[in-house]
Parts: sequence; C-alpha cells; structure tokens
Amino acid sequence: MSEIFLMEDSPPLRRVLIKQIRDAGYNVTAFEDGQESRNSELMKLADLLITDLAMPVIDGAAVIRNVSDLHPDLPIIVITGDASASLEEIAAVDSVLHKPFVERELINAIESALEKGTCARTDNAF
Repeated sequence: MSEIFLMEDSPPLRRVLIKQIRDAGYNVTAFEDGQESRNSELMKLADLLITDLAMPVIDGAAVIRNVSDLHPDLPIIVITGDASASLEEIAAVDSVLHKPFVERELINAIESALEKGTCARTDNAF
C-alpha cells in the first residue's frame, strides 16, 4: 500500500484530507508544517508528498526544495489557496490543486502522481 505524506497546517483541512486519502485506500502520515521535509531518512519512506504552500516554520516552497534535494524521484502534489502561486514555487511538482477542490480531484491527482512515480522508480532501477 502506498505511503502518502501530507503537510498541511490547517487542522480541520488536515483531518478531512486524511480521511479522504485513507478512504481511497492509502496510508497517510500527516504533519502540521514542513519541518520533517529536512529528514532524509523519513522522506525515503514516502511514495508521495502532498504539501500546502503557505505554512508556518517551513513553507511549501522550501519543502519542495528540501524534498527535491533529498528524494528527487518523489512525486509531489501542491495544494494551495493562493491562485497567484508562482511557477518557481511549483515547477518541480506533479500536480497543483487550488483550494477549494473536491475529493475526486485529489484522488485523481494522487493516482496520477503515484503512477508517474512508479514509472520513474522502475526506469531508474535498471
């Protein structure tokens, strides 16, 4: 079963997303900010990262940089309420979901990113 890491600072949204992801059949580990993105051993356990852009302590742009350095093949989905998020912040990601989004959009993005991630890891394995 795929392991999804979720970084979202809003407790109510985090709870909803955890439920939706689990109901879709995935394991999910949630964090309230991006601090864990610096932990290379922890990031190796993830099959997919979903991160908000606007978070305290370490924002989503820093999370993307950290994870891209530590785990370059890890698929990343960004969720954001900022319609003007710059392309520099989100260039290394597989998908961007603008809040509010519906559950089906989230699950479709997860399925697509995991499929790409599996292909990338398979290609790199040989």
